Amino acid sequence: FYTPTLFVDYAHSMIEKELGVHWKDNYVVWDPACGTKNLTRDYRFKELYCSTLEQAELDISKNYNKEATSFQFDFLNDSLDDLKVKAPGLLEAFELNKPIVFFLNPPYGNSTGGNGRYSTSITLTNNSSTIVASRANYCLKDLITQFLFRILNIKKIYNLTNCNICIFSKPKWLTGGNYKKFRHDFFNNFDFLKGCLFSASEFANVSSIWGICFSLFSSSNSCVNANEFNHELIKSSDDYSIAKLGNKVIYNIDNSELS
Repeated sequence: FYTPTLFVDYAHSMIEKELGVHWKDNYVVWDPACGTKNLTRDYRFKELYCSTLEQAELDISKNYNKEATSFQFDFLNDSLDDLKVKAPGLLEAFELNKPIVFFLNPPYGNSTGGNGRYSTSITLTNNSSTIVASRANYCLKDLITQFLFRILNIKKIYNLTNCNICIFSKPKWLTGGNYKKFRHDFFNNFDFLKGCLFSASEFANVSSIWGICFSLFSSSNSCVNANEFNHELIKSSDDYSIAKLGNKVIYNIDNSELS
């Protein structure tokens, strides 16, 4: 979905509070689902990488983030070896264990339609083959968890010690029973920092019956609390500002006898 500027700006302010006012200079930043660069276009970064599935999106956004290395890359299918040609600086950043921020609003598709029928077409990727090979089948059906799984794999492959994820997503992967095994693996490597939650209708032409969260995670040997995630409830106001409505604890019962 197109990410509204108001919510992009709020996301940037949240990241700044956690990673510092100079995070755009101190971290290597990669948006692996950049589309037309809505998350980064109004800001300048010292070392920014923008990649997306469609070359046409890069052509449309060629005048944005001219300081960035922008390249066509299928995050769920292409090999990291392709970075040797397309973004050698990014590969070097991994190899040198530089501080990394993955900043993204990935596609929200899944392989189970509204009628409950199962369809693999949208989530059948090379990344899903890696998931099967690793016996991590728990995140096959959802593109968001496939993106997170690949970031998790990159962290593990390169032993990244300062790896951060700043992601717009549906909150169901934090709560749903089908994601329990994924959460166990994810929160053995990342800790939840903070988040906000808002109606999906804040995005153009999207239903209001579900929510979207923006959440921040940082590399850790273990999560302090992998069951409760406090998110600030927000909405857009008529004066083009963000209104804070309160807080919502998104939770799961992974450690409960009921789970």
